[in-house]
Amino acid sequence: MVRKTFRDLRKNWISFLSVFLMSFICLFIFTGIFHLSQQMDATGKEFVRDSRLADNVLSVTSFNAEKEQEINKLENVKQVARRSIGRYQTDQFSLTLLTFNHSAISRPQVIRGAKLTDRAGIWLDEDFFQARHYHLGETFLIENTSYEILGTVRQPEFIYHTASEDQPLPNHKKSGYAYLSQQSFEHLRLYPVHQLLVKTKKNSNTPWLEKELADIWAADYLELNQPQDTSGLSIFFDRVTQIQRLAFLFSSLFLLLTLITMEATMRRFVKQQQLQIAVLKAQGFSRRMVLLHYLSFGMIVTLFGASLGCLLGPKLLSPALLTAIGNQFSVPAWLEVRTSLGYLMVAVVTLLNMLITLLPVLPLIGQLSAKIMQKQSNQRFKRVWLEHTKLWTHLPFALQWTLRDIQRNRRRAVLGIFGALGCMLLLIAALGIKDSINFSLDSIFNDTYRYEEKVTFKKPLNAQERTATAETITDYQWLEQQNIKLLKDSEEQAAKATIVSDGNELAVPALDLQDLAANQVGLSGALAKKLKVKPKDTVYIKLQQQIFPVYIKTIVPISSPQGLFFSQAVWENLQQTFEPQSLLLPKKDQLPEMPLIASRNDKQQQFEDSQKLLEGILMIVTLLILAALALGITIMLNCHLLIFSERFIEFATLKVLGFTKREVLSLSFLETSLLTLIGWLLGLPSGWLFLKAYVAMVSTDQQQYLPHITFQSLTLASLVLFGCMLLVQAYLNLRINRIDFATALKPAE
Repeated sequence: MVRKTFRDLRKNWISFLSVFLMSFICLFIFTGIFHLSQQMDATGKEFVRDSRLADNVLSVTSFNAEKEQEINKLENVKQVARRSIGRYQTDQFSLTLLTFNHSAISRPQVIRGAKLTDRAGIWLDEDFFQARHYHLGETFLIENTSYEILGTVRQPEFIYHTASEDQPLPNHKKSGYAYLSQQSFEHLRLYPVHQLLVKTKKNSNTPWLEKELADIWAADYLELNQPQDTSGLSIFFDRVTQIQRLAFLFSSLFLLLTLITMEATMRRFVKQQQLQIAVLKAQGFSRRMVLLHYLSFGMIVTLFGASLGCLLGPKLLSPALLTAIGNQFSVPAWLEVRTSLGYLMVAVVTLLNMLITLLPVLPLIGQLSAKIMQKQSNQRFKRVWLEHTKLWTHLPFALQWTLRDIQRNRRRAVLGIFGALGCMLLLIAALGIKDSINFSLDSIFNDTYRYEEKVTFKKPLNAQERTATAETITDYQWLEQQNIKLLKDSEEQAAKATIVSDGNELAVPALDLQDLAANQVGLSGALAKKLKVKPKDTVYIKLQQQIFPVYIKTIVPISSPQGLFFSQAVWENLQQTFEPQSLLLPKKDQLPEMPLIASRNDKQQQFEDSQKLLEGILMIVTLLILAALALGITIMLNCHLLIFSERFIEFATLKVLGFTKREVLSLSFLETSLLTLIGWLLGLPSGWLFLKAYVAMVSTDQQQYLPHITFQSLTLASLVLFGCMLLVQAYLNLRINRIDFATALKPAE
């Protein structure tokens, strides 16, 4: 039986190749994508652990030694350290300057050069250092003061570092960070932010700690943040979660398709070996032995394909994806990881394929040998319901023949439909994700952002400074963005408040900010869905330990920015001072240069930088298209080969009765086309639903992409699908032309 197993595999290798390919693709994609997520997760956690990242960062107006001692005495606090942050801006680059402390909290990792000391020098961000081609010992100028470059560092808070929220992707040549001693920092004319890095005990209560710190610092208290929620680490670990979800999403889909392919292949194979099964039983082979023999086909082919996919996925797919995605993040080195989940998936896929093999085998081996030997053609079929209608007589013979066959073999027809549906679904997802990102970016930069230049200042401006700044311009709009806490069902959710003055440079979809009254606000759709908030609901926000109720006037369908939207009047109605950090201008270079300006952002440049996001997903898009092609050709070929194996007697009979070769081939083509057309029609809504799920997974809390697919992409997906159908039909035509009519019509007896 073992020799027969391998002999049958060798003779029917084309039939089992589809099962091998599908099981290979399933594990190749899963292990490749999941291994990438595990590699990123392990690298990020190791980076955080080595730097002993602070659990909380307290921003205060100024340092106070006595109050710091009070913090150290709190029950849940282990250690406190000082840090100051400022921004240095030139025409060529933007640099975030930080002071280091001699504690181990949030300590940067030195990559090259000297260790951090109080020497009068500077330690540059490693990526910034390389991008601008600096050298150790070289002089670095800040405000006409020379600093020797003593070394380079990496810090986990800057694992995904951009100069501002207006820069969608890291650009290490234009933005970076650096560390100075406290003494060197104080000599610079910056607008510093004073911070206390707080390391707490495990399971500490953050809201209670926030209350204690607010009581200690009183009017000097500004805000308390968790680095993993407010820095690049949040984006990094969000990306890890997205990649894990994608791994399970696509592997689940391909697992389902693998099982369907296996069932179709084994059904066709068992049909071909019907006579051999009867002979084996007649010769005394037990039912168990015959069953194990046919189960071994599913086990061998699936185990080999899945194992090869599990082996190659982490070695080929993961590095390729890491090259496309990993260069956005700044880490010391990507760690190598090992996980046993891939091997577990191999066992699961193999076991499920063996179980699915039972469906066509079990009903047959339970019968007597004489009954098994009866040909399928000897079975009697009832008339289908269409034949009892008046419409039937008006249909052409080819369509009657096709509809009768489909209705009598519904399972086989469903398989053909499902193959076309799955192919169309993956093609829509692949082409649609690119369309969705383009559509979202167009929505942001054409509909929401109507300004041409965004001027950001070194510090928030009070009313007097705003008046002096805007005295030479007429059309403009002030913008303030603040981190707030949203309270829902006794839970706190970090969110961003966007507050604007009168103007038209920032347009929020479905909401006129100037019509907001009292405490009315708009809430972004993604955040509303996350918090399960509806229009006309009342939620509570926390601002510097004060809690205010706000009324959700509408849910805003916006890609970016996310959070709550206030008008200046509503914000001031909540007893908050309007101190914007940015000015939105309808034309470039309206505002003359002044010392308070930190940066100028051209909207067109922002748009071009944002489009680079597409580069990171082109690899996944290509992967999906290739998978869709493999899926479409494999499943449709399997389905129509099953149709051919069950109907080659009918093809031979039609030929003997005088039907021409062209007429016989047209009957096969009609059925193939009809099943593909139905699958295409069902694939359109299914693909759209899958695209929505896919887009939701690649979106983040900061950037929500809007699902969209263009007519051109739908046309291309449809052409690819029907191209696959034509390839399958061309192969079927070869098989039909090679039918030995005498052998096909020979009775089984």
